[in-house]
Amino acid sequence: MKSQRGTVAYAAILVLLLCLAPTSTAQDAITDEMGESVEQVITPEQLKFFETNIRPVMIRECYGCHSNQSGQARGGLRLDTRSLTHLGGDSGPGIVPGNLEESLIYNAITHTDFVMPPKRKLSDREIADFREWIEMGAPDPRVTKIAEIKSQITSEDIQEAKESFWAYKPTAKTTTPVVNDASWSRTDIDRHVLGKLESVDLQPAPDAPSYKILRRLCFDIVGLPPTPQQITWFEKAWQSDPDQAIATTLDRLLEKEQFGERWGRHWLDVARYGESTGREVNTTYPHAWRYRDYVIDSFNDDKPFDRFIQEQIAGDLLPVQDDQQWTENLIATTFLAMGTKNVNEQSGVQFNADLIDEQIDTTTRVFLGTSVACARCHDHKFDPIRQTDYYAMAGIFASTKTYFGNPPSKYGTPVTPQSRRISSLILLPVQDPNPFDKSYTASELEDLHDQMRDLQSQLANLRRDSGSAQNGINQRIRIGNQMAEVSAKLGVVDENGNPLSYCMGVQDSPSPRDARVLVRGEIDQPAQVVPRGIPDALSDQPLSIDADESGRLELARWIASPDNPLTARVMVNRIWKHLLGQGLVTSTENFGATGTAPSHPELLDHLAIEFVNSGWSVKSLIRRIVTSRVYRMDTTFDQRSHQYDPDNALLWHANAKRLDAESLRDAMLSICGELDTQRPRGSDVAQAGYMRVRGETLADPREMVRTVTQEVIEQKREEYRERIGEAMRQRFAQRGGTFRGRPGPSGRPSQAAQAIVDGEMGRQMQRETMQAVAEQVAKKVSLDKVDANYRSVYLPIVRDLVPRSLDVFDFADASMVIGDRESSNTPNQALYMMNNPLVLRASESFAERLTQNASRVGDQITQAFLLAYGRPPTAGEKQASADFLRSFSKSAEQRSSNPTGRGDSDLSVMAAFCQSLFAAAEFRYLD
Repeated sequence: MKSQRGTVAYAAILVLLLCLAPTSTAQDAITDEMGESVEQVITPEQLKFFETNIRPVMIRECYGCHSNQSGQARGGLRLDTRSLTHLGGDSGPGIVPGNLEESLIYNAITHTDFVMPPKRKLSDREIADFREWIEMGAPDPRVTKIAEIKSQITSEDIQEAKESFWAYKPTAKTTTPVVNDASWSRTDIDRHVLGKLESVDLQPAPDAPSYKILRRLCFDIVGLPPTPQQITWFEKAWQSDPDQAIATTLDRLLEKEQFGERWGRHWLDVARYGESTGREVNTTYPHAWRYRDYVIDSFNDDKPFDRFIQEQIAGDLLPVQDDQQWTENLIATTFLAMGTKNVNEQSGVQFNADLIDEQIDTTTRVFLGTSVACARCHDHKFDPIRQTDYYAMAGIFASTKTYFGNPPSKYGTPVTPQSRRISSLILLPVQDPNPFDKSYTASELEDLHDQMRDLQSQLANLRRDSGSAQNGINQRIRIGNQMAEVSAKLGVVDENGNPLSYCMGVQDSPSPRDARVLVRGEIDQPAQVVPRGIPDALSDQPLSIDADESGRLELARWIASPDNPLTARVMVNRIWKHLLGQGLVTSTENFGATGTAPSHPELLDHLAIEFVNSGWSVKSLIRRIVTSRVYRMDTTFDQRSHQYDPDNALLWHANAKRLDAESLRDAMLSICGELDTQRPRGSDVAQAGYMRVRGETLADPREMVRTVTQEVIEQKREEYRERIGEAMRQRFAQRGGTFRGRPGPSGRPSQAAQAIVDGEMGRQMQRETMQAVAEQVAKKVSLDKVDANYRSVYLPIVRDLVPRSLDVFDFADASMVIGDRESSNTPNQALYMMNNPLVLRASESFAERLTQNASRVGDQITQAFLLAYGRPPTAGEKQASADFLRSFSKSAEQRSSNPTGRGDSDLSVMAAFCQSLFAAAEFRYLD
């Protein structure tokens, strides 16, 4: 359309987007989203109508600024092909056949929200023609030619990779090495490792001291430090039989509920668990916590890993015995729905393409250690995965509907400028609502309906109003946001106002279809359709997928098959990494050509075969590794071994590991005696509900301030009345009178009382109120949860806003698949241990625990070391600790006269000592 720079209307229209191109003839098929074929047959009458009434107007008014011919695509909008017209520009689809409301071109030419052409309208006849054309289905003969992508990766290349590359070969049984030092080994794991060491004339490190072994065991298996009772028992058992001491302790730890919380968190790292969409508009996932609990329970139950895989990819398609199992399976598919999403994406086609890409990337990297998503735009640069292989998998996920948003009310789900990509949720077959879901009384429910009807009326009146376009846009945005908020409340309750039970997840689409290859991954450059399937390099047989099925169940079963050479290896490597500190394959998500080869390929295959033969038991595999001699080696440094193998790839000693963020926080709470081991129901995000995250809060800050202010005023009302009354009594007493506490005329404050309120006392009370409001608001909206005592796995994980206690210690990026976290040592971590309210609170509680359990300073020091480090102090440490306490106590006494000092209580002195133990490297590392 003709441009008029500087007009508000033109600025508003600079919002329209791109989509997929149609096929080659007017009577051929057009394609939507990822390639679904939709026949559009144009009758001669429709063709004549378009050529006579529509095309000439578009050429005259639109092509100058919005076409390939002119080289202009203002606002991302091009209108010279059918597919580009349907896709639209930055604001959304230009034309939606049969839907005037969603067709933004019609919106613009009627000057509803946008104004095109600028400063004038088309004639009434031309507008009527566009209306008729859209309502008849927008028949459009303008088509583009479909390209055909030909891969540069040949069948011979793929076959060669299968035969030569280690990751694509089937797992093979190997002969256990014969070692010289047979007495050192306890298991086949030991013989594989020792055989490698002896082959290069290296020796394994000696066993670590017993207290290190126990601390290593407890943190590795349950993520918590050993208790004094465990330390006493283990030390005695170790003296009798080290092997039995480890095995017995391990069995006890594996049965604890904390095992699932520890190992479930490992899985949540790779599953990119987060409770919000992230990206430009960060919208909450109030039901993501159900998947978190499902994962924890699955590890505690030792659910076979092949079943675990199938439930997460295709749980909705698996046979079930009852509604409870059906519910669990549905929740499991949250795995595919939980990724990041740009809900502000204008183009639905682009959004779907990106959603599918994220699902392919996560599925293949998590389960197969393969980055198939690298073939979205071209053949994989390094691995034998063709671009057509990517779109074969894309067809499976394009035939799947993803549920991640909020259920619509009977009024639908209004689309807002901040959230254009909306979605419902899956209704669970059992009654299990969020613990924070609100029930509405009949009157409250009717009030919500009244609000919605009133907003609908306002919107209808706004559309009839002939006011300025910019004012109309702003008003419509405001009303739309309010409608979305009310609809979100109505959508999660039944007709009686009772909360319903929902989960995120996926379901098969009603009409499965194959995907069309996209040239360079661009949604407006379609190529040939490819059948649904999997990469040829990863399987000898193609999937057999019925035309009316998505293929997701077949994909899940293929990934979970014992014949798949990658799945068991990838999971074994993950478990090995968490226990030994470094994977046999260090690139945990990349088993391809750019990844690292396994340091012990025979051991990796041996464990993979044992893993499958155990019934895919994670606990069984953990037991095999932990009971090996390799696991109990010390971190002893050896110069000769280091020179030969500086990366410790051959495992000549144990790897020192820094505790992860969750273990550090949980350990402090456990040691100070405040850790709440009960699982909290839901999460803070569930309590906040479906909403946009603004700033660093889960609430509208203005609304929160208003609410908290009212609460504080109510709390302090009586206190303030008593203070004013006392001031009045004192004033009357000074004048020789008596104040009886009666109010002024008509119940209002007397002039004398009002004077007090307006004076310095009133200003002081106002300052107190404001301070109390600020403190309570900060506590309520903060995602740091410094006052929470439950385990860290239950902290709110809002993308880009994770709690400080996790973020500062290299918590996994919830937007990515993270199998190997960073392990940094930064000044921010030291500052956290010095100043964070959680650390200070834990130190004070630790001090209270010590002083309650022992009266003598020496005993307190001994118990402090046992709790913090799992061992008694050395004589030198005990003396240095006692000196510190005496010195700090004298310093505190000197500060006691200073009103800004910390005070001279024994508790504060002991708290400083406890904090120093927390801040030490020995607390933060497993040696």
